Amino acid sequence: MLATERLNRLVGIFFYFSPYARTIQRNHFFEGSIAMSSSQKPPTVSDDLRARTIYRRAARVIYKKGFGATSMGDIAEAVDLTKGGLYYYIKGKEALLFAIMNYAMELLENDVMAPASKEPDPERRLAILVSRHIRLVLDDPSALSVLVNEDEGLDDVHRAKITERKSGYSRMLRDCIEQIARRQEPVPNIDPTVAAFSLLGMIHWVVRWYKVEGRLSESELVEQLTHLALYGIMPLPMIADAKIA
Repeated sequence: MLATERLNRLVGIFFYFSPYARTIQRNHFFEGSIAMSSSQKPPTVSDDLRARTIYRRAARVIYKKGFGATSMGDIAEAVDLTKGGLYYYIKGKEALLFAIMNYAMELLENDVMAPASKEPDPERRLAILVSRHIRLVLDDPSALSVLVNEDEGLDDVHRAKITERKSGYSRMLRDCIEQIARRQEPVPNIDPTVAAFSLLGMIHWVVRWYKVEGRLSESELVEQLTHLALYGIMPLPMIADAKIA
């Protein structure tokens, strides 16, 4: 009897940890309609590597086809899942868009804003923001382009949440520009909000025209655009002191 109980336990442990068992568990999860509701916060970049892969690949499909022309079938094919498997991770198309935009904001917050926030000097902080954002866009523009261009696909609640997160980034840019302007004599007639959104437009437009095989390397392009951003706010002598990250 004791041997039988041990065998049953071993079989149960093997079944629980096998890939086949996890597939059954996911299908049961979906069939029971316990998929993530649109009001719940989607998994973060650090929480779920599989979810991160789904968001990245789905963003590439939406980036190419547009949100309106993209179906859940297109997404499922791109991430190598059945529709049922995809619904394990996300409830529907709008919830997926919201998750992708949160993923894009995490990239900005972790790779751009966090390093820049450690720099007390506003000129160097702005150089870090601009240069790291450009590199992020050049590395993979899809999620960030979805963040910028597809917010009409969100419901009002989700749009407000994403707008709040985006405002944190634009506010950081605006504060840098304002601090730089106040250091100068005379103070230049620059509207920090106009300057901040102009910089964002320049950064996101670069993927429309930059060619990797062109005469400028990625590093040269980043240096050129960062100097261009700083030159619009600072006199030329001050630019040499602004470190490009």
